[in-house]
Order: sequence, then structure tokens, then C-alpha cells
Amino acid sequence: MTATPQIPTIKSSEDAEALCAMLESRLDTLESVIREETDHLATSRLADAFALHERKAMEARSYERSFIAFRHNAVALARYKPTALERIKMRHGSLQSSLEANLKTLQTLTSVSEGILRGVAREVSSARSLSTYGQSGRVDGLKGGAATTPLMVSVRF
Repeated sequence: MTATPQIPTIKSSEDAEALCAMLESRLDTLESVIREETDHLATSRLADAFALHERKAMEARSYERSFIAFRHNAVALARYKPTALERIKMRHGSLQSSLEANLKTLQTLTSVSEGILRGVAREVSSARSLSTYGQSGRVDGLKGGAATTPLMVSVRF
């Protein structure tokens, strides 16, 4: 049996401000990792981008736990009205923009990669004419399409 995480309960305006500050901090960290990954992807530093996977997953889980606590205390937050509520709303919009930019970069890389692989596969599988001298001393054209080996691509990272 797994233990359920403790969700802090807001009992004062200081608790409300502290919960908002924690959520903002987690938002900052997660957005920073996503932007760093996007920058690496955009500049074709794929190994650096893939190295961020574990950190991004950890920060996303941390943010999710904080958001669950935030949502669990929605009534108390409405009662105490911490000043950070509006900032958090704007920050969620900023996080969404960062996620959209990250997704767009990933889609572009996927499209470009597929185009390159299709071009290479087409080139490898195309019939080629080899110019060689035959028995008669003349140049014979041999079709080399059947003699070429197929291209194999691994999709594992």
C-alpha cells in the first residue's frame, strides 16, 4: 500500500501566501527546464535536450503535487485572496506558451527528420546504372538496384 502525500491545509493568509509562493517557484523551475529543452532542440543539440528528460519529469511531478494542493485549498484561497493569485494565472499562460513552443519545435524536428530519412531511403532504393566494360570491350550499363542493401533505421533514442 502506498502512502498518500500530505496536502497542506490553509488556515491563515500567511499559509495562502506560502502555498502560492511554492506553486510559483515550481512553475518557474518547470518553465525554465522546458525552455532550456526547447533551446537545445532548436539549436540541434539533441543529446543535451534528451539529457533533460529525467529532470523535466521530476519537475513536472513536483509541480503537479503543488497544483493538487493548490486546487484542494481553492475555497481557502478564495477566502484569503493572496496577492499571488493573479500572478499565478498569468504564469500559467506563460507556461502554456512555453509548452506550445516546445511542441512546435518537436513537431518541426520530427518533420525534418522524416523528410531526411525518406530522401535517404529513396536514394538508397533507387536503381543505379553502373558503367563497366563488358566482354566485347564496350561499356555496359548494369542495373544495381537489386544489389543494394536496404536501409535500416532505429527509432530508439
